[in-house]
Amino acid sequence: MVPPQLVQWLAQTYPKPQVDAEWLDACYNWVSTECGLNPATDMPAIRDQVEAQLLQSDLSDSMISGTGLPANVSELTGTNLRGPPTLVEIVDMTDIGQSAFSLHNVRQTRIDRADLAGLAEDDGGEDDGPVPRYPRSMLRLQLSDGTTTLNAIEFRKLPELELGETPLGYKVLYFSKRLLFFENT
Repeated sequence: MVPPQLVQWLAQTYPKPQVDAEWLDACYNWVSTECGLNPATDMPAIRDQVEAQLLQSDLSDSMISGTGLPANVSELTGTNLRGPPTLVEIVDMTDIGQSAFSLHNVRQTRIDRADLAGLAEDDGGEDDGPVPRYPRSMLRLQLSDGTTTLNAIEFRKLPELELGETPLGYKVLYFSKRLLFFENT
């Protein structure tokens, strides 16, 4: 059984969407068994492990459907979402300030460089230098709470996000006017 203090901590830290009780029970049992942690003495470590699992999970698996973003969020225009912070994950990201041709060329160069780096390692040769970065202008994002998807455009440059580096599934805590990013784990 999941300790009530863990349930309360999750509800305070990640109020929206709500963590699925079945997922939390399975996660808690796995964490306590695999890590050998005792809830009476190791609650901070258990909390850290459960949080790490939550941030690595697909929100459609770990959250209760319909308890995050408003279902009609795509119809809302000219308004800010209000209320408690909402945990969302990036499900799509592209730079709309760059041409598709430019992004494609960088992608192809990155693929070629990765192939050549693998060959250079096998042959004991040198690589061709660092992998090129994608040009950076303005990002278009699709954010999901596991059920509802929200289209978003970068208003100001968000240095935490970078094409080719930020993985899909990256978690973001959405406040009414700002975002809080989580470290890649």
